Amino acid sequence: MLTGEIIGKTITNIYSFEKMEVGGLDKGECFIELENKIIIDIPYGFSDYIWIKELDKDAVSLFADLSDYSVNHVNKDNKTIIEIADNYQLQRRTIFNRLSKILFGRDIAIKDYQPYKIDYIENKLKYIKDRKIVDFIWYADESEKGFILFDNGYLITDTAVAPHGTGNAGLNIYESINDLTNAKGNDYFKLTDTQSIR
Repeated sequence: MLTGEIIGKTITNIYSFEKMEVGGLDKGECFIELENKIIIDIPYGFSDYIWIKELDKDAVSLFADLSDYSVNHVNKDNKTIIEIADNYQLQRRTIFNRLSKILFGRDIAIKDYQPYKIDYIENKLKYIKDRKIVDFIWYADESEKGFILFDNGYLITDTAVAPHGTGNAGLNIYESINDLTNAKGNDYFKLTDTQSIR
């Protein structure tokens, strides 16, 4: 498939396969589904062709759940685990709590592990599903994959390898070209610009 043929196509799903290696490198691979028909790979730098891929049997859909993420905040007082455990042992030994254990058969709850606040993080994938591709952007560094630009200004790319725990392996989302240039610089190329030159 020619790279220019992705312009105007709708992204219908993204599948991801990730492998975490503690103390090493995390690996990720994305499978981009277009028009409910074909699975493509995002090329490194610019390429005249987009590779059509077979979906890995272990890849999961990133669009399966587009709801926002909840983040539970626990341990409001920032106690260490040892402080929490010591406090729990002291509370267990009180007469009231020992009687409660005998009469009702339950230990006291460790309140330091119960959420005191819940925040929600927006799932940006909901802005990618069913969007039309309007351009393909890349940088001169051919060791990095290019970026697919959508009609709402969002961009995606795929990072194959990243240090463990950074969260960068796999799909990366940018909310705008401005976000991309703040992270990577202004010296990018656009497929639509090069096509108008030819």
